[in-house]
Amino acid sequence: MDRPAELRKGSVVEKINATVLDAAGHIIGSSITLEDGVVRNVAPPTEELRGPYFFPGFVDIHCHGGGGASFPDDNDRESIERAARTHAHEGTTHLIASLVSALDPLPAIKALADACDDGLLIGIHLEGPYVSHEKAGAQNPAAIRDINLDELATWLEAGRGWIKTMTIAPERERSVEAAQLLLQHGAVPSWGHTAASSRQTSEAVSATSKIAGGLRPAQTATHLFNAMPPLNHRFPGPVRELMDAAKYGDLVVEIIGDGVHVATELVADCLNYLDDPVEPGAALVTDALACAAMPNGDYVLGGLAVTMVDGTAKLTGTDTIAGGASTLARQVIKLLDYGVDPRVLARATMLAPARAINIDPPAYPAPGRPLTGVLIDGAELRAWRDGVEYGNV
Repeated sequence: MDRPAELRKGSVVEKINATVLDAAGHIIGSSITLEDGVVRNVAPPTEELRGPYFFPGFVDIHCHGGGGASFPDDNDRESIERAARTHAHEGTTHLIASLVSALDPLPAIKALADACDDGLLIGIHLEGPYVSHEKAGAQNPAAIRDINLDELATWLEAGRGWIKTMTIAPERERSVEAAQLLLQHGAVPSWGHTAASSRQTSEAVSATSKIAGGLRPAQTATHLFNAMPPLNHRFPGPVRELMDAAKYGDLVVEIIGDGVHVATELVADCLNYLDDPVEPGAALVTDALACAAMPNGDYVLGGLAVTMVDGTAKLTGTDTIAGGASTLARQVIKLLDYGVDPRVLARATMLAPARAINIDPPAYPAPGRPLTGVLIDGAELRAWRDGVEYGNV
């Protein structure tokens, strides 16, 4: 990747030629001029849409770890920092730490809430334990259980407002009551790991929208297609209901764009179908495990053994995919190569996930601001945070 730079009066000046996008997919510039990491100028956009592309930073709302560290299993600060840093080095500026079904998630919740206080993370996602045994996926079956509102309230209080989403199977008894409790604490339910019918799914979605007090969207869907019944022309199941709600702005679906969990062509179809310039309905997520940005080998998720071979992580000794091994930047590279419009990808990696958890999306580069974001040029990338470049990776 070409890096033109010159010294001028002791300052390092660099011009980055790229199509510059904001979180909503608007093209706001054709180059960025930096001086000592601070934006001095953003040149006006041109009519031509072509790479390289600069994105202001990705938002990942479903991530279990990276760099050899697992959020559900490694509660020490060094491990949490290592996992967060792994994704930051590839342009993820806003990261949610995901847990999995556990007999006692309180120690992990408390450790991650402390990390959120310190700005390492932007929130916590509880993936379980109120999910379907039938669609457990890589969840520990011994930890999956019925909904207990008192238990959930204890977790939410321990999270001190940092719990942002929770995966729940909509067919579980008291699922809507759990959704209401989450909403009262500033979190949203994420329907998934489910064996629900179409009716059960639509009833839970509709009821949650009604009790949300005008919040839109008031819910998400955990990794669409994965850990739920497949779409069937006679029994469409949850996939159709979740996509329908997302199409009309009531929900944001997660979708893993690594080409392992869902075929790349189907990922592209879903992103295009659910795209909207104001209310995009699909958010790319990594579902990354400790093995993200790591070599093949043995890892762990929620106490369960995981083996990664050829970049695919499975529960050891089984064919069950345990989670992801990518970063959002690597998914964007793959999908750009497939032909997905970078404006759609901007919304799927920034605006949609920010909408899902009710936060502001990453800010676009502007004169006077230290540069934050990621430059993607073919298969190469560069990432900055607050004017400091992480290095070519």
